[in-house]
Order: sequence, then C-alpha cells, then structure tokens
Amino acid sequence: MSKIGFYGGSFNPPTKAHIELAKKVIKECSLDKVIFVPVGDLYEKEGMAKAIHRYNMLEIASNREVNLQVSDIEIRKTKNYKTIEIFEILKNEYKKEEIYFIMGADNLQKLPFWHESNKLVSDYNYIILDRGLTKTKDIIENNELLKKNKKRFTIISNIEFYDCSSTTIREQIKKGENPENLDDGVYSYIRENNIYYTRN
Repeated sequence: MSKIGFYGGSFNPPTKAHIELAKKVIKECSLDKVIFVPVGDLYEKEGMAKAIHRYNMLEIASNREVNLQVSDIEIRKTKNYKTIEIFEILKNEYKKEEIYFIMGADNLQKLPFWHESNKLVSDYNYIILDRGLTKTKDIIENNELLKKNKKRFTIISNIEFYDCSSTTIREQIKKGENPENLDDGVYSYIRENNIYYTRN
C-alpha cells in the first residue's frame, strides 16, 4: 500500500522552502509522494492571489520532483466545506492508499476544537511539522482527545530553518526585489501575470 501525504495551505506564493519541506517529510516518513492542496477562492484573505494562479505556481515549483503533485480539490469546490468533509472526499478518492494529513503544530493545537473533532482525530493520520515555536509533544499530552489518539501523530522536528514566509516574499516583490527563496519559474509567472504588484 502506497503512502501519501496531503499538504494543505494558501501557498501565496509557494516557496522553495515549501518544496524542500515536502521532500523532507517524504524522506523521514517514507512516503511515496506528497500532494499539495492549495485553498480555493472561497478562502478569503487579504492579499491572496487567485486560486488558479497559486495552483499554477505550485505546478511550476514542483514539476521537477516526480513524487510531488498538486490537487485542485479545494479549487473545484463550490461551497465552504468543513475540514472533515474534505478529508472524507480525499479518503474516498484514495481508497487504496494510506493517507496522512500534514499540518503545523499551530493547527494541531486548534484540532480538538474543529467540527467533528473526535472523528477527525480518531479516523485520520497526521504528520505534524514542529517548527520549534511550540512543543508538539506537550500539546498532545495536555489534551485528552489528542493524547488518547497519539498514535495518529507523527512529529517532524528540526524544521525551524525552513523559512516558508510567503508574506516576506510578497513584500520583496512589491519592492521590486528578487526573492531568493522563490523558484525562478514561479517568479517569472508572477511577473508575467502581474501578481502581488496589484490586487489579484
């Protein structure tokens, strides 16, 4: 049975660090591939590029890695699904694979308060990215629901050096600087489509 990690986020824009982090997760968790899942246009946030642009940029950033893919499941949706609904859709689409959901320790802390949290925690596997800002093991031990299902969580530590600050990159672009943590192809796409210079 193949093992797949789903890595959700805004990826606004996707950085070199996002790619390197996905590769690290594949190596440390023996995954067959990681699938990026960019949020769609229904996720409203100031300064967010159109979903199709973020999807295309992820395609460009990951196209040299055979075990990295991009899903448009969030882009296709026509309503605001709950997290559990997205997870169930993916579980049905990938029935023969062992799937893991990749998230930061900050979201792990919120997980017990999400809709249908008991099902979310007991039925699904997670890879937690510990950036050193919060102690993931403490989060799990201090919450009864997480503690009871701690076998569902795989912790990836020592990733504090993976700077995924898309905010910093957007500011650099606005200033006309050439961001070092951005794939050249992605930067060309941003310039060609006038993304982040004006409202998109």
